[in-house]
Amino acid sequence: MNFETIARPYAQAIYDHSEGWEVDLEQLERALETPAVQQLIDSPKLAYKEKTDVFLSLFEGEIESKTSNFVRVLGESKRISLIPHISKEYKKLLSGTKGSSEVFITSAFELSEEQVDKITESLKGRYGDSLTVEQVIDKSLIGGFSIKCGDEVTDYSVKGKLEKLRNQIK
Repeated sequence: MNFETIARPYAQAIYDHSEGWEVDLEQLERALETPAVQQLIDSPKLAYKEKTDVFLSLFEGEIESKTSNFVRVLGESKRISLIPHISKEYKKLLSGTKGSSEVFITSAFELSEEQVDKITESLKGRYGDSLTVEQVIDKSLIGGFSIKCGDEVTDYSVKGKLEKLRNQIK
């Protein structure tokens, strides 16, 4: 399971919602590193609502109400253990990197420098200004290209379009 993929929407939500999550997230993250809290979260003896209540009681008066509400949302989804991953993704958003800055452009044929520059420019709005672009050749794509950044893939290849069409026909 890719925790980064699961954590990213939560991090984006708190990033979009308001500012000032860093201190609370770090506090929650430190607590989750302790064996006693890990044992609480992993315990099959307690319902997740009880785990959430006990976990939140550790921070009584120390974290903001928005953070308590966020932890309750995570508790309802049985995802309190994702807090360290959410914190990491949140920090990426704060620093403006929006995740991995290594981009792989896979094409059937060698792209010109001008083509790579044009693709890179269009990606900067989505992934940030500091991109490392690597070009990969894969003749099986037939034509077009695909872009991979982190765990996100965007496929503009002929092969991808044919597979999509085949799946629609089935």
